Amino acid sequence: MPVLLAALIFGCGSGTEPDPVAPLTTPSDLTAVVFRSTYDHEQSPEGQLSQYDVWVGGPGAASPDAGVIVGSDTPVFLQTGDRLIQTTGASVRVGDTIEVWGDGTVAYGAVECPPGAPCYGSVQIVIRR
Repeated sequence: MPVLLAALIFGCGSGTEPDPVAPLTTPSDLTAVVFRSTYDHEQSPEGQLSQYDVWVGGPGAASPDAGVIVGSDTPVFLQTGDRLIQTTGASVRVGDTIEVWGDGTVAYGAVECPPGAPCYGSVQIVIRR
């Protein structure tokens, strides 16, 4: 019985790891440098909101010129060298280069993005470090 109990305890994850998914292999829609990433968790008219609001700029930009919404269910991967591991939006840091696969939505005037800048939805993010 103790062996079975130990197997059950150690076989269960903490519940915080993302479910494994295969990364998209099509070309990304956007490559950008992260200037800011903040967690947004609140009630919205559509229901509970849980996402990261990421302000980005093109490589070499001095300031952000767009935003990317990274939902809690958006697959996020971290690539270091040849290694690609699944993670969450919490791993996005200022100074990271990210590749974004968009969901086709673009909004202007959203509080999640720099003033007057476009705000893109995402279906996958790859962080390159």
